[in-house]
Amino acid sequence: MQPASIAAAGAESWRGAMSDPRTPPAPDWVHMLARVTRRYHPKGTDRILRALYPPGSDRPVRAVVDYDDGLLFHCDTRSFLEWYIFFYGAFRPEVSKLINRMLRPGQVAIDIGANVGMHAVIMANRVGATGHVVVFEPDAHPMGRLRRNLALNGIDWVTTVEAAVAARSEVRTFFLHDEAIGNFANASLVAANVGRDTPSVQMPVVALDEWLAQNPLPRIDLIKLVAQGEEFNALLGMRETIERHRPKIFFLYEPSYWQRQDLELMDAVNFFKGYGYGVQEIEFRSRREVVGEIDKGQVFLAAP
Repeated sequence: MQPASIAAAGAESWRGAMSDPRTPPAPDWVHMLARVTRRYHPKGTDRILRALYPPGSDRPVRAVVDYDDGLLFHCDTRSFLEWYIFFYGAFRPEVSKLINRMLRPGQVAIDIGANVGMHAVIMANRVGATGHVVVFEPDAHPMGRLRRNLALNGIDWVTTVEAAVAARSEVRTFFLHDEAIGNFANASLVAANVGRDTPSVQMPVVALDEWLAQNPLPRIDLIKLVAQGEEFNALLGMRETIERHRPKIFFLYEPSYWQRQDLELMDAVNFFKGYGYGVQEIEFRSRREVVGEIDKGQVFLAAP
């Protein structure tokens, strides 16, 4: 079977499993527990949840849950990310809070590596129908879920692009997520980041500057960049965009992914410094400027 056929078969299998009526539902106590943990999750909650009802359970929850600021969200706990949203109500909540604070009606945001849309729907909700959001998501599985979440909320001012983002526009091998670990968020252009035994496809990859030259936007106020190790290369491909629009940029730094390319966090800090930007920690402590290497993978904020 060719790579594209493997991916298509995998996607069809996943969609079938999602709707298979023979799959027993989760017990009622799981829903009751989630109603508690969405409001109150002291230290140790995650360990208890994983022991009682781990991600990827063969009795999954498939439900629509209340989400950020009156939104709705599809959750299927076979996927770790959606399991997390089901039990905690958010994924990377500090990023969500800042997106809500920073965006205004009529503005424009870009979500690179949008996954199932956990931040794209928040972006769209904040900018409203007078604004616009563009999302890039190369993996067909989460892209399908993202589009369902947009439709669920009646959002039609989002452009969805099924492509990866890197330093230049080309076609590259894209390694799909490993379904055996119940994580549909870890596909990557680098095989070592997901495992060489996962299915792969030939994927269009775009440089943001080149894509915008063909699809111009009147303004760009905010970019979220989560690209499974390709973040720095994606930044290299949006230098003109940064210079012209001066957007605030959230980017993920995963040390092991970056180190495979001989990159460190300070490479990004120095890159942004050349544009008059500072880089701040935002996820696990109060906001503070980055002045040296940090071992823990997390999302950082770069802003002029």
